[in-house]
Amino acid sequence: MSLSLDAWTSSNQFAFLAIIMHYVTNDWQLSMSLPPFLCPTFNFASTEELLIDFREIIGKHSGANLAEAVWNTLELYRLKNRV
Repeated sequence: MSLSLDAWTSSNQFAFLAIIMHYVTNDWQLSMSLPPFLCPTFNFASTEELLIDFREIIGKHSGANLAEAVWNTLELYRLKNRV
């Protein structure tokens, strides 16, 4: 699995972070389906990416602040040892 991040500040000065997960096979190809351990009851067929978090960032877009947000998301979905 890999993650993509996108952080920005809106015109009304709210900062946001989107975290997108991509499932990559052992031969480094994007998979057309995400692994079922993420949510066994959801059909991930034909899915290469999944928005797993969209959150407001309080404070600066510093590396430490963004890393904490990503870490919290990885803990929430129990993905720390899978990324």
